[in-house]
Amino acid sequence: MGEESGSIIVRPNAPLDQPPDGLIIGSLPWVSGLDLVDFPCCGVLQFSVPEMGVTNAFQYNLRDAGCLTASTKICPFEWTVQEGDWVIEGTEVNNIENTKVIQKGNIFVRDSATLIIKNSELRMERGSTPTIHVYIFVDPDATLIIDNSLIYPGPESGSLACVINHGTTSMIDSPTSIHYFDMSDGATLMMENSEMIYEIGGLLQVAGGNTTVTNSTIGALGLSVPAGAHLTATDLKSGTYFDHWKVQDLIPDANYNLTLDKVTVLKDDFTGELEHGPFERGWIFFLDPDSHVRLSDSELRKVFIEVRNDTAEFENLKIGEPSSLKYRDIILENIVVEGEWPFTIIDANVTITDSNYLFLQPSGSSTIKLVNSHIVEFIPRAFSGTIIFKNGSWSNAGEIIGDVQYHSKSNNFTISGSLKIDDSVRTNLQWKNAQVIREFDVILTDSQGNPINSGVIKIDGEEYITDETGLTKFSLVFNDTNYNQPIILEAWYLEKLIDQQVIDFFAETPIRLNQ
Repeated sequence: MGEESGSIIVRPNAPLDQPPDGLIIGSLPWVSGLDLVDFPCCGVLQFSVPEMGVTNAFQYNLRDAGCLTASTKICPFEWTVQEGDWVIEGTEVNNIENTKVIQKGNIFVRDSATLIIKNSELRMERGSTPTIHVYIFVDPDATLIIDNSLIYPGPESGSLACVINHGTTSMIDSPTSIHYFDMSDGATLMMENSEMIYEIGGLLQVAGGNTTVTNSTIGALGLSVPAGAHLTATDLKSGTYFDHWKVQDLIPDANYNLTLDKVTVLKDDFTGELEHGPFERGWIFFLDPDSHVRLSDSELRKVFIEVRNDTAEFENLKIGEPSSLKYRDIILENIVVEGEWPFTIIDANVTITDSNYLFLQPSGSSTIKLVNSHIVEFIPRAFSGTIIFKNGSWSNAGEIIGDVQYHSKSNNFTISGSLKIDDSVRTNLQWKNAQVIREFDVILTDSQGNPINSGVIKIDGEEYITDETGLTKFSLVFNDTNYNQPIILEAWYLEKLIDQQVIDFFAETPIRLNQ
């Protein structure tokens, strides 16, 4: 393979010291496409390494990945593509055996149906799904069998493969990349000689049912502590091997069964961008507000606090350093949370001060006040209340979704106060069939920084007058069609245009305009 224009060039996809995990095949000037190059989209690759010899032969087929070259070789399709949600219902038994399937959308195994995935690969892609999570839903009387198979997300950014199990699932001899597997009341899971590990996930989340895991590895273990149940523990660390363990060893009055025999839960050793944030490793707890908890001197990835029909205040909840919390009969002392502080807030009034890496899931008519605090993940669910920021920030992730039965039927809420939204949210935010009223504060000053009284702020055909402090307010209604569309904001004084700014949903508040 020559080093001249039009030649085929194969290079690693990262510097050798990182190290690379794949190859980039292109042409010069680097990196140009292969449209005019006689390079087949399928075949065998083998490399001769000086002083080392010849590598193993590697068969490849890039036809399904959209490969297009000048080669006349005809390459077969390897994958069966299923477009849209796939519903298996009634008493249907559907076999995926000795094949490769790309599923673009959710899978619903309903009624008394059975889905068998055997000696196969299932690649879960979003398709038109509004959430980054793509699910296999198993109904209470339905069955899912995963046997010697791979399940993993597609190459698209943000896609995560998940299972919501209300029925019966078995996973045997299968190294999956499932992001999280949820066990609900009445469900059954038997997992043997398998893996559930993804680069940012692999959570076994148990809130009910009967779960048995044997000779397997998972990325994280999430345990529900139900109302009335007791959890008392100290010195919990990630990276745990369970030779033989039952959930009642930790939560004696848990109302579900979980047995781990020769099971490894990975160590929370994320670094760099993954060190803190909405990722899954180690220990995770879901605490009912009526549970009785004493956790101290432990390392957790997350601990979910639920506030329901109540008024509560929290402060100084930080990531990567010892924090303490007391709410009702839940006492956390010197807990180091590495991922995020999640709050499920249902028809409640909650104030959080001087905290970071918060994950908020508000619903109902809740009112949330965040003071000098930071959100890293935001997923409202049927939320019609208000979030008030005072020197707040939001980074990384969020989903504002409506009209999705398994996620949120509706969202129509208000955001007000001083808030800075990071560019990562603009990139990652998922928005569909939901509405947000955003209240913007505007401060108008002259060239010396003095407030301008009776200035006129014009936007969207409306006018707003500043007071003696140079302040005024206006509100805009955003939805999935206009939240990222630019709107011109103008400042007028003495009938002259003195400043203007382009804003959208992500604009920092207060907005500052100057003469």
